[in-house]
Amino acid sequence: MFIGIVWLVVSALFTADEQAVAEPSEMINYIEKINQFVLQGFNEKQQLVHFVEADKYYNFKDEPALLLNPKVITYDVKGEEVYTLSSKRAHYLDDGRVQFNGKVNINSKSGVVYQINAKELSVNTKTNDLMSDKQIVYLDKTAKVIAQGMRTKAAEDKMYLTGKTTINQDRGQTIVTRDLLIDQTQSKKRYYSKHKTSYLASGNKIDAQGLDMDMNKDIAILLGKVKILQKSGAKIETKRLVIDQSQGRDIYRTKEKVHYQFNMSDIRAKKGMRYDAQDQKIRLTGGVVGRYE
Repeated sequence: MFIGIVWLVVSALFTADEQAVAEPSEMINYIEKINQFVLQGFNEKQQLVHFVEADKYYNFKDEPALLLNPKVITYDVKGEEVYTLSSKRAHYLDDGRVQFNGKVNINSKSGVVYQINAKELSVNTKTNDLMSDKQIVYLDKTAKVIAQGMRTKAAEDKMYLTGKTTINQDRGQTIVTRDLLIDQTQSKKRYYSKHKTSYLASGNKIDAQGLDMDMNKDIAILLGKVKILQKSGAKIETKRLVIDQSQGRDIYRTKEKVHYQFNMSDIRAKKGMRYDAQDQKIRLTGGVVGRYE
């Protein structure tokens, strides 16, 4: 029985999740073995705050205890499950911490599922918040997101990725930003950032002042002042650029003023632009004025 605030620390090595779970025959130095291991933790009011179970528990003389196929469940004050964390293997330490090795699956009470590789991920069983100050990799269905840390508030069911954050999409686009909020409430999947953002795709580099991305609709909105540098050397300046990825290609759209510059060409449009990044076709609309030198 544990009294008071209990912290569970999840520590994962990126290579560990490629390793198969060790078979019992490989455990030759243990001093204690328990099949179907179960451990409960309570607070000062005798309320269940976490539950740990594993297929097998191995205790060693000079090494941390090993759990095979561990699962940790945290509970709120009403006794309802908040998070369930599972992995292939973990270490149970003398101070009560659980250190997961490898890919960690996190299921929240709202039904949202996170799949994460983390060097260190801690669970505050008093607030049921998840946090990490080390590099983490969040595995989305169509993207891999790498950040320098993470905060997740159980009450909000939102994930805050901290520090430099890189979004590598399956179709080749790369987005670099900072302090990314991932909101999956009410069946949404939105990525938000209020920081400088760079979008790299189709040989173009786009710099903006923020990001609002709908992963369900394959729409990315680059906020604030936007500067597009094409691989040809052309430069386009505008604001609030919408990038539509829904048809398997990038279509850039804006209703803001556009300034296009290339070699001796200087073209301005008052009412917007449509740009097919794959075909390299640009249509400027509304009061288009060009100057050629």
